[in-house]
Amino acid sequence: MSTIDKKIMKMIPKSMILLLLAVTIPLIAAGTLAASDRDTVETWEGSLRLFGNEPFTRVALVTDAGERWFLDMDDQELQELWRARRGRIRITGVPVIQEYAGREEHVIKVIKYTWIDDEK
Repeated sequence: MSTIDKKIMKMIPKSMILLLLAVTIPLIAAGTLAASDRDTVETWEGSLRLFGNEPFTRVALVTDAGERWFLDMDDQELQELWRARRGRIRITGVPVIQEYAGREEHVIKVIKYTWIDDEK
């Protein structure tokens, strides 16, 4: 082997390692950020509203500030929640942004909910 071949052989492993690091570090960082977003649990209060037209209706929580948050939960449980609606509700879950019909929508991955009793 010539001196040039030896230099190329020495450079290839270093460049491959640098390339591997350049690719994996951003992927790991992105995965860590995504995981921290999924771990964020928040609580909202408001009332339930139905949006859309049959057969494409969706249930959402509308807060006092007018924010609309669609609910992501088991379909049967969501139907029961809609049928049993009564006044204000407190929902705890993980906020996410999902694309729906070509636009971004705020969605709550519901962990739990409770009805707020009227305090009069």
